[in-house]
Amino acid sequence: MQQRHHFVLALVAVLTLAGCSAPGDITRGWSAPAAPSYATPRPGDCLTGAFSAFEQPDRAVAGTVPCTAEHTVEVVTTGDLPADGAPPAWDSDPVRAAFAACGTAASEYLGGDWHTGRVFPYLSLPGAPAWNAGVRTWVCGLAVAADDLFGPLARTGSLRDGLKDTRPLALGCVDLDGSGVTPEGFYTSIDAVVPVLCTDAHDTEFAGLYTAPEGPFPADAAALNETVSRACFTQVAAFLGTTEPQLYGRKDIYIFWDGLTRSQWQLGDRVAHCFLNVPATHPLHTSVRGLGSGPLPS
Repeated sequence: MQQRHHFVLALVAVLTLAGCSAPGDITRGWSAPAAPSYATPRPGDCLTGAFSAFEQPDRAVAGTVPCTAEHTVEVVTTGDLPADGAPPAWDSDPVRAAFAACGTAASEYLGGDWHTGRVFPYLSLPGAPAWNAGVRTWVCGLAVAADDLFGPLARTGSLRDGLKDTRPLALGCVDLDGSGVTPEGFYTSIDAVVPVLCTDAHDTEFAGLYTAPEGPFPADAAALNETVSRACFTQVAAFLGTTEPQLYGRKDIYIFWDGLTRSQWQLGDRVAHCFLNVPATHPLHTSVRGLGSGPLPS
């Protein structure tokens, strides 16, 4: 073992002398390590990965793929954050401005207000290493909502003009998945909201939007629910073409809403979706827009 040890030391010495032309130079002829590359996706690119609406995505889950392959995001625009200082917090004015610009671009790309579609914007910011390397570009994309309106659906093809003409991406009818059923046939707990065609069996339909006034995120959840429920009640009555007293007297139509999460509010988006809901025991196969005071279709 001692002879082998001496041989290895001798070999190291020979290799070291052979690779150096001057004493003390151990890097001559070596290439410097390449600087990290932070390629920013461009409009028209498609990304894949899992994330939730209005939550800051982990850049590690967003990889670029061909748009002919399954993907969860279609990039619609990019923009720049202020160059000075540290990376902005998700709950900050620069990020709210970026999200507002992203929402505007998303609606223009779709041909209609993205809030009325089965979609939601995706906003990605430079991570710390990219920021330190000088990257200031935010990336805005669109995702199709999956089973809860807050997670992305893997898909192929483009979303461009999805809210124009026949509006194939419009939010219309949905089917609830829940547990516990009241004597009237309504779920006592809702687990998922699944967008479906109105010709498919469903128990819920999108009726309109409510935008909360500006201000801090409401600390009183019960008060927020009461305010939004009242506003959505008005939306549903108008959608049905009936009066609010007539709607109040019905036992076969319920009103609920979703959205207005804290992270959504922090980004400056204060929009809720208003839905009408019929008993799970009485599935519909058509829209009830304009139903008036008539009975539910069979």
